[in-house]
Amino acid sequence: MRKTILSLLAVITLFGTSAKAHADYFVWQDPTTGLTLSFPDTWKIVSNNEANDLITVMPPSGREHAACRVRDNQDRRYLIYPQRFSAAIQRVDVSLDFWTNYLQEYTNPEIYNLQNGAGLGRGFASYAVAGYDSMVQGPKMPRKALMLASLYDDDMFVIECSSHADAFDSWKSIFLSIAGSIEFKQVDHVPAAGYYRNFLADPKIVFKDLDGRSVGSY
Repeated sequence: MRKTILSLLAVITLFGTSAKAHADYFVWQDPTTGLTLSFPDTWKIVSNNEANDLITVMPPSGREHAACRVRDNQDRRYLIYPQRFSAAIQRVDVSLDFWTNYLQEYTNPEIYNLQNGAGLGRGFASYAVAGYDSMVQGPKMPRKALMLASLYDDDMFVIECSSHADAFDSWKSIFLSIAGSIEFKQVDHVPAAGYYRNFLADPKIVFKDLDGRSVGSY
């Protein structure tokens, strides 16, 4: 229900055709968080660069150096809030300031586009497109990336897919398809009060005490 046009495009692309896509997809699941994602079986899992990287995958893209990685940081600040506040929490705490801080690990970062109210897995997400300089096998490379971040339960999940800036448009569709395939292990009940019947609507039971002087009801 909470997927935006962005997420719908990603799902369509996942099962559609593309010059970069392949008919067969590999499904991967993180044993700790339960996060799953799919990527073309022509891509390969490579070594992660950072301790908080869950998975990094790359296609045989040559000088374009395309890659996607999923990252996870524990964030327990909002566990006390009901699920109905998730969209508001995303707009306040997973938006421009979040991406500005996230991109500080890169050289000359610049945010080109930012949207709130996107979807990633079961969570509300922020979507951003950014550019930066990165060292790839020696030379400094101008890169462009699409990124989504979602806070679900006590995990801040981020997917970042990037390539050489000149090749980004040719990889964007498959990047969106990989992001759209992400799913989180469900930890929240969808109904606000769980799966109980609405017992509050039952008729009241009225009774008097033994001497008839007081009346109680349930």
